[in-house]
Amino acid sequence: MRRGITGLLAILLATVMVAAACGGDDEPTTTAPPPAPAADDGASESPAPPPADAPAEAPADAPAEPPPPPPPGAEDITAALVFDIGGRGDQSFNDSAAAGLDRAAAQLGVNTTEASPNPDGSNRAEMLQLSADGADLVIGVGFLFGESITEVAANNPDTLFGIIDSAPDGTDNLAGLVFAEHEGSFLVGAAAALKSTTGTVGFIGGVDIDLIRRFHAGFEAGARAVNADIRILDAYITEPPDFDGWFQPAEAKIVAQSMYEAGADVIYHAAGGSGAGLFEAAKEYSESTGTHVWAIGVDSDQYNTSAEEVRPYILTSMLKRVDVAVYSTIEAAANGDFTGGTTVFNLAVDGVGYSTTGGFVDDIVPQLEEFKQAIVGGSIVVPETTERGGGEDVTAALVFDIGGRGDQSFNDSAAAGLDRAAAQLGVNTTEASPNPDGSNRAEMLQLSADGADLVIGVGFLFGESITEVAANNPDTLFGIIDSAPDGTDNLAGLVFAEHEGSFLVGAAAALKSTTGTVGFIGGVDIPLIRRFHAGFEAGVRAIDPNIEILDAYVTEPPDFDGWSQPAEGKIIAQSMYESGADVIYHAAGGTGAGLFEAAKEFSEAGGSKVWAIGVDSDQYFTSAEEVRPYILSSMLKRVDVAVYTAIERVVNGTFTGGVTVFDLAANGVGYSISGGFMNDIIPQLEELKQAIIRGDIVVPETTG
Repeated sequence: MRRGITGLLAILLATVMVAAACGGDDEPTTTAPPPAPAADDGASESPAPPPADAPAEAPADAPAEPPPPPPPGAEDITAALVFDIGGRGDQSFNDSAAAGLDRAAAQLGVNTTEASPNPDGSNRAEMLQLSADGADLVIGVGFLFGESITEVAANNPDTLFGIIDSAPDGTDNLAGLVFAEHEGSFLVGAAAALKSTTGTVGFIGGVDIDLIRRFHAGFEAGARAVNADIRILDAYITEPPDFDGWFQPAEAKIVAQSMYEAGADVIYHAAGGSGAGLFEAAKEYSESTGTHVWAIGVDSDQYNTSAEEVRPYILTSMLKRVDVAVYSTIEAAANGDFTGGTTVFNLAVDGVGYSTTGGFVDDIVPQLEEFKQAIVGGSIVVPETTERGGGEDVTAALVFDIGGRGDQSFNDSAAAGLDRAAAQLGVNTTEASPNPDGSNRAEMLQLSADGADLVIGVGFLFGESITEVAANNPDTLFGIIDSAPDGTDNLAGLVFAEHEGSFLVGAAAALKSTTGTVGFIGGVDIPLIRRFHAGFEAGVRAIDPNIEILDAYVTEPPDFDGWSQPAEGKIIAQSMYESGADVIYHAAGGTGAGLFEAAKEFSEAGGSKVWAIGVDSDQYFTSAEEVRPYILSSMLKRVDVAVYTAIERVVNGTFTGGVTVFDLAANGVGYSISGGFMNDIIPQLEELKQAIIRGDIVVPETTG
């Protein structure tokens, strides 16, 4: 948290920073006027105490002030709202916008229309134009309208336009309506830390983009303002170009359960409709353990918009007053004083805040109000990014295994951890790859060690060489994925419970199979891949002891080319599908691309759909679009988490040698639900997951 700039200068600076972050530097920027009072729906923020010189309140029996009359001619104005994906009824962002539209209709008398894009959002421009044909003002709900609304506004100069969460360079008829989400998130972050008894809290973002990073940054800053040593878990459901993270409640529930199991007792989400999964997780975890945990909502007061049974677990919500922005813009159009440019809705104008519905934060409102006044007054300037820095003097080197960055599997997952460390910790990074036969691994490790503080070898095949190189370089720290070597204090083994994650996708395969036959393809027949095989087989038989399981390995040592032979993987998969398998799981690195092609071709040729299961990363998103409809799930092996954690420990000065295991309990392995093909069986899989974590199921690590 940055402190020091005070007074009016800080307020102005914070406002300019918000506008700049949204890309609107060339547009005139204003701060929104305080919103007109709305009907009390229990969602409003607790008001700050009135100033000492404020006039006395009217007696309780004084007649209420009549609402101001609507602007003359407002009934001749038509305001159109074009929702983002999910539309009215998402219980979050879109619904908040809808509340502003409804209020304008009720209080101003304007005519209203509304529309929603198709599920993939590809017709946003068309919806804007159709709305513009019959409206005086059109508002696009969300930054994803940014590119199209600029063009539509330019083509319709006699129509007024507004866009939520974007500050576009446009014409005088286009207004950007943006928010200081980081300021409101600071307050709920402080609330989370004040209410936490475990010293661990969590944040779940819908999609990993700059906008949601502002929520994350504010939450983190607020939590640390209360407890500098608090542990903060974080996760994002999807990354661009996948924006489905706004409406994946099942995935959010899985993430939240993992965080609660890891010790978090308060979790904040900025994930739109996915947040419903967080609320369910809070309820179920609390009821199953007898320990009350909390969830924090976002955008609207989600205590009021959520099912009654989860309300006792919703501590508060960060209020992003999209309703105020929509209403204010419609009112400006009706009054004839609409202007283009950017308007910022921040704490100073109650454009963001926190809810007190339920009474769960009543005891800490005084502290939260002190923080609020400090932000408004400028003595606290809330950061807008999660880049914590501190690693500027640290260089982390990644030495990939054969295939390198771009293998769409194991190496790419490691690369994601390195990239995240560069972005969030500010470390310097280098990377290298061995030659095609891997004979120069030791040389690559030594070359990397010459200029790095930490060197990580991606794969067990670095085991022998990294032990020697680490011993020869005692002042450099080393890590190795998938190996637990006997080394010095400067060497850490980062290993995974692959068998546990594979058990879950094995269960999924059996639950989805209609033929009673499934398959497993291993890249190279070694003990590591046998763990994937063993877990998969155990998960399958936990569902159906009589199911037939076909298996094959592409190569055997000393031939390790089995990781990069997609053509051979395709041949093996075709043979298994022809033998009756309708779900096949691979643990074969880049070879898995051949499995996906085989699933597509067999399905299209035979008219009977078959499935493939990926490995390591979520291969639904790393694979070609045409094969995605055939990827049932992926066994997630969070190599990215292991790499990032090792680098973070170096930055924090907490690196130690020895072995760290990333298992189901630590969210080190798991399964993906992208594409929605698993939604119907998630309850069964989650029961099995909890049984493994509790120890009721012990997953075998060998196929013997």
